[in-house]
Amino acid sequence: MSLKIINLFAALSDKLILKDINLAINPGEVHVIMGPNGSGKSTLAGVLMGNPTYEVKSQKSKVKIDNKDILDLRPDERARMGLFLAFQNPVGIPGVSVANLLRTAYSLKTKNKDNKKKKTLHNPVLSVWEFNERLIEKAKKLGIPAEFLKRSLNEEFSGGEKKKLEMLQAIVLAPKYAIFDEIDTGLDVDALKVTSGGIEELRKEGTGILIITHYQRILRFVKPDFVHILIKGSIVATGDYKLAKEVEKNGYKNYG
Repeated sequence: MSLKIINLFAALSDKLILKDINLAINPGEVHVIMGPNGSGKSTLAGVLMGNPTYEVKSQKSKVKIDNKDILDLRPDERARMGLFLAFQNPVGIPGVSVANLLRTAYSLKTKNKDNKKKKTLHNPVLSVWEFNERLIEKAKKLGIPAEFLKRSLNEEFSGGEKKKLEMLQAIVLAPKYAIFDEIDTGLDVDALKVTSGGIEELRKEGTGILIITHYQRILRFVKPDFVHILIKGSIVATGDYKLAKEVEKNGYKNYG
């Protein structure tokens, strides 16, 4: 079982951005991708989740969840298979409350094709009452007031509150694999600690995690298993936490 990225080439408007990306994320592992602006980090997140803006450019390219290639699947189908993306800039959805969105998404994830409830390690079947209790409990841990759950998703929330809501969604939906695209941007130290705690909770539950970031600051609270450096669309170096510390000290000048 793993999330595997194999020979991934992807373009935007015929401009090749990702070049032969190969990566495997196992359950419970935390991988970090670091790189300067324009290196292709957010493009990678978009391609993995099925953003139609990007085009996969090689027939050899594959993205597999537990050995099933997902490149031909819609974003909602990828989500049902257990893939989650926390957006860099979450958009507001007027009229759709946080609680209703999460309750609907959770319900869809715990149903199989025959519309019957399917209990799994990542998605135990819960009644509406049990789900609401769980949602309020998880929100409290993240410092999200219960009244926020009744408000429209990401409407009139601060940047830090939006990032916390993205983390709440990940924790409640308990995906097999989660991608966090610059989840640390705009967070103060206290919010960063809370968000990092959410990542550690997911890791303990067996979620494979990919963190995309410019900085090392979140890695002071989340120790990754692997750090990858992405430059001009290619992974040019892989190491452990020490690699992130080296980048913070010397920048990306040694990686072309």
